[in-house]
Amino acid sequence: MWIGIECAATFLRGIVCEASGEVITQRQRPLTGHAPAEAVAAVRALVAELAATESDPALFGGVGLALPGNLNRATDRCESNTLWSSVVLDELRPCGALGTARLVSRATAALLGEYRCGVAQGCQTVVYVEVGPELSAAMLHAGQLWTGATGIAGAIGYDSVDVDGDLTLQERVGSEGLIRRAKERMYRDRTSSLSRRGIPRDREIGLEDLLTMARLGDELAQVIIARAGVHLGIAAARLINLLNPELLIIGGDLVSAGEVLLAPIRAEVERRTAPSALAVCRLLPATVGAAVGAAQAARQEALSTAA
Repeated sequence: MWIGIECAATFLRGIVCEASGEVITQRQRPLTGHAPAEAVAAVRALVAELAATESDPALFGGVGLALPGNLNRATDRCESNTLWSSVVLDELRPCGALGTARLVSRATAALLGEYRCGVAQGCQTVVYVEVGPELSAAMLHAGQLWTGATGIAGAIGYDSVDVDGDLTLQERVGSEGLIRRAKERMYRDRTSSLSRRGIPRDREIGLEDLLTMARLGDELAQVIIARAGVHLGIAAARLINLLNPELLIIGGDLVSAGEVLLAPIRAEVERRTAPSALAVCRLLPATVGAAVGAAQAARQEALSTAA
């Protein structure tokens, strides 16, 4: 069995799964208000808790950790706008009797999960786009991960989305940007359910509020998410034209909006992608979470070492 931990800005999600990806045990712990050292201790405690679900540590093949943003091998740091950017990655690797943890980005973990036990099974050239608090991509070519010179390939959040280059894809599509635009508009549109949920003004709204209202049919919430889908579709078309994948997967928190997000992505991809590249590329939502993907990353590391 394998342990996978998803390290997010405000929580840890840990699982024990079999090689097939079937989840046996799952735990989640809040991280709000934690300092970097406390977050590292929380990861170790969660790994120990998951390992204790079985009487024999030898039943576990290894541990994988999925971190937000990109992992820079040159600096051994996580390039992220979360607390994880202040953590020295080497502090996360020791896992006692379970050995050394395999560290990957959330996008890479999710891509490996899809490749091993999700919609990318049997594919050789795949791009995964993670959409949520941070934007990042991961790429698989000829069945092998492509991470670039220092591991930060896929940092698409820095892409410009306006002529002057003043606005990035991260600012336009990341959850902070979406919530900021929602707040700017909701007080001007009192007919929106989102506006009523956010009144009085000191009532904070979050991404889940926006997604919930969009799923319930609120027009303002749907417009904000659909516009994000347009920008993502433009970015996806660039990736397809550049990399010619057979599959592009959209994953992360924003995907729970369903067709409100996916329909405009598909429309932009169809409009902006070279016909021959589009003809061989499917575009699908993710099916495997980052924690399961982290476990699969640990499994892949063990198989590579054994070979």
